[in-house]
Amino acid sequence: MPIPAAPADPHVFRRHLWPLLWRNRWPVLVAIALVGLSGFAATIQSVYPKWLFSTVLEPKGIDTAERWHRLALLIGGYLVITVFLRMIAWHAGYRLFTRARERIIIALRGQFFRHVNHLCVRFHGQHHSGELFSYLFGTPLASMMQFFQHTSMMTPGSIVSLISTLVLFWRWDRPIAGCLLLLCGLSIWMMFHAKRRVQKIHRDYQKTEGDVSGRVSDLLRGNKAVKLHSMESQIAHDFEQQADLIARKAYERDVRSHVEWMKQETLSYIGYSLLLGVATWRYLGGSIDLGTVAACLTAYAGLNGPLQGIFQTLTLWGGAMVSLERIGSVLDTASTTPDPAGKPIPSPGRGEIRFEHVSFRYEEAGLPVVQNLDIVIPYGQRIAVVGPSGAGKSTLLQLLLRLYDPAEGAVRIAGTDIRQLHGRDLRRLFGVVPQDPFIFSTNLRDNLRLARPDANDAEIRLACEKANAWEFIARLPEGLSTPVGESGATLSGGQRQRLAIARAFLADPPYFVFDEATSALDTLSEQLIQDAIEKNLTGRTAFFVAHRLSTVKNCDRILVMNGGMVVQDGDYATLVARPGLFRELVQGQQLHS
Repeated sequence: MPIPAAPADPHVFRRHLWPLLWRNRWPVLVAIALVGLSGFAATIQSVYPKWLFSTVLEPKGIDTAERWHRLALLIGGYLVITVFLRMIAWHAGYRLFTRARERIIIALRGQFFRHVNHLCVRFHGQHHSGELFSYLFGTPLASMMQFFQHTSMMTPGSIVSLISTLVLFWRWDRPIAGCLLLLCGLSIWMMFHAKRRVQKIHRDYQKTEGDVSGRVSDLLRGNKAVKLHSMESQIAHDFEQQADLIARKAYERDVRSHVEWMKQETLSYIGYSLLLGVATWRYLGGSIDLGTVAACLTAYAGLNGPLQGIFQTLTLWGGAMVSLERIGSVLDTASTTPDPAGKPIPSPGRGEIRFEHVSFRYEEAGLPVVQNLDIVIPYGQRIAVVGPSGAGKSTLLQLLLRLYDPAEGAVRIAGTDIRQLHGRDLRRLFGVVPQDPFIFSTNLRDNLRLARPDANDAEIRLACEKANAWEFIARLPEGLSTPVGESGATLSGGQRQRLAIARAFLADPPYFVFDEATSALDTLSEQLIQDAIEKNLTGRTAFFVAHRLSTVKNCDRILVMNGGMVVQDGDYATLVARPGLFRELVQGQQLHS
């Protein structure tokens, strides 16, 4: 389920961006001052014709040498203003802004990544990884970077240039200054109205992009299934449809944004025509000299740049705010399994596990998946959890690992309610081997060290030997340094499974969870894994979810689940001798074999 378009939130800036700006306030403030200084220099540049006319060309009664002397002073001043105040101050401000921008973007990206990683399994089950990736490296952060980039280059200088030009003309001729003020006011009014329209355009585009990113990510991840089912043409057509959808939205975004830009530019042409008339009227009336007329026309042409710069800033701000709202909608999402507030309590260590009247449903209004579970598991027992599909077996273990919280009741380890523990502390107590373990696109050593980052090669080898994994690792040319490809593509299913078991053994936890760890393996791989488990779990609590009931004969206890409840509880010999669901399941598998 894609993340819905975030509604306009006036406080999202204060919550998520202002703290990062405040942390970088000094370089930002110095950069604003420097870029503002370059804007003042731009104003002086634009009104230079006034001094050229008024002090060099128009005055009577001065000789040619004096005119050249005055011109030399004007040229020298112009070069100082353009090179030092305009270019050097502008570049220095840009460097400071760019550094601060990167710090802010990195901090926001890191904050987003940490928060998403902390969010519960329920959230990740509802949102595409491709969509979340687009938040980190797609349009949302790209829009914010573009806004900061433009702001650092243009906005402070544009504002200072606009204000300083109006102040100068207020001193020279107030009717012309009033005309300029009116035109600037109309332009800014149009900008704010355009900003709201642009925000809506960007909100629609980013929602579409997030949906498409999630869909395309699925297509790429499913490459193996595509090949197995000869779906290349169908998938290519699906991709083309998604690409066409994003292209149409991009076209709509750019064209509608250009219309807003054209409105702004049309106003500038109308304003220039009005200013021609007002300047001519004031000159013919003897109120201003020719230098002021020239300065008025060049300054207005010069003001178009700052006005367009401010308009573009507001346009980009509209897109950036939409991006921030979308990022904020994720950052404001609370986990359904939050860590406890305050100082965490110590990990409970080894002890009995209790499910006390536990009930759970995936949706508030949905049917219960687990109902009123009351189980006590003494430390050191090996527990098998069996039952038909949908009985609640894997859900039971997810509740134990606090990937979900029960709607009712409590799960306790050594007397401690697991909701009082930080999630990372709780899960460090368990070595988990899922049915389809995730192998990262790195080498074998790094994949194994996920369990213990400080483990040396000797400790890694010992864990691999316990898991019957070293025999295939030792045959590889690069040993532990061997790259495994995306999702462990270079490894067989049995090798990936043994690698996952070695990872669990390396962590040396007090509890183990095996969720269908051998269900998809061949007989030889299954036997190797069963041997590894039998040899190394003595004295540890271990949970096994299994469909192959022959693999649970040596468990101390078997919990038979059906409809979210434990309907039978005992060892293999007792349950198979007693009429009930377990015997039916065993007989069904024997008949099938």
